[in-house]
Amino acid sequence: MNRRHRQLRWVLLVAATLGVPVGSMAQVKPTNGPADLLKSIGLTKPAMSKAPDFSLRDIGGGTVSLASYRGSLVLLNFWATWCGPCRDEMPSMENLSRNFGGQGFSLLAINQKESAAQVTSFMRTHGLNFPTPLDSDGRVSAAYRVYGIPMTYLIDGSGNAIGMTSGARDWATRDVVEVFRKLIGENDSARPVGSMALEPSRPLPSALRAKGGALIVRSRQDPFSEAVAKLPAQDEVVPLGKVSGAGESWYMVRTQSDAIGWVRGTEVDEVRQSQ
Repeated sequence: MNRRHRQLRWVLLVAATLGVPVGSMAQVKPTNGPADLLKSIGLTKPAMSKAPDFSLRDIGGGTVSLASYRGSLVLLNFWATWCGPCRDEMPSMENLSRNFGGQGFSLLAINQKESAAQVTSFMRTHGLNFPTPLDSDGRVSAAYRVYGIPMTYLIDGSGNAIGMTSGARDWATRDVVEVFRKLIGENDSARPVGSMALEPSRPLPSALRAKGGALIVRSRQDPFSEAVAKLPAQDEVVPLGKVSGAGESWYMVRTQSDAIGWVRGTEVDEVRQSQ
């Protein structure tokens, strides 16, 4: 009996002892964890474990903080308008953001020491819509040890830095999209139950309308999250669901242009069909 046959006999004997069906042994495959998934698309493990928090102004004058995205997978990119490789990868980042925005994923592109006017003009010219915080003094870049751009970190829902890469890349390839889909699924399953819960079953209104002024449809149940759409006061949106908790409620809605997002319950009036 040669060595290979002896090994096979030993495996079959162990399987029989444990009651494992022999036919099922060939079907057992190792499960790839997050580290293996990230390695498969070229992301390496960062030297830091916890992602440094920050609070920066965005091009619209609002405030963006990493802590406000807790619970979501965050792709944190460092860039500048003068950086050719940065410009090359941004269309694929926009595709990735549109693919998963509002589904437990957020993209933040931190601009390096440029004015809001410069960045706004660039974003409009290239049709880019993801949030772009302004690192005017470079302190956030220093905290993330950014010595060249573009540089990108991946941060999980608990605020841990789980992956990084330097240089431009295509963020919209099939492999990357599939890995992010798996990571977002794992992130959702591991996310602790928050303060928001499905409201008891009741008929939804036929439509929703802004109480006053424009209606902001956001990517997440967060008043500081990315705006999916900004609608005139007279426009109506169709409610798809509602969650409530912690003294407030949010509707998942569909706009007339078929964009999907969230609106705050306090910012809309219900429109119900007449009986």
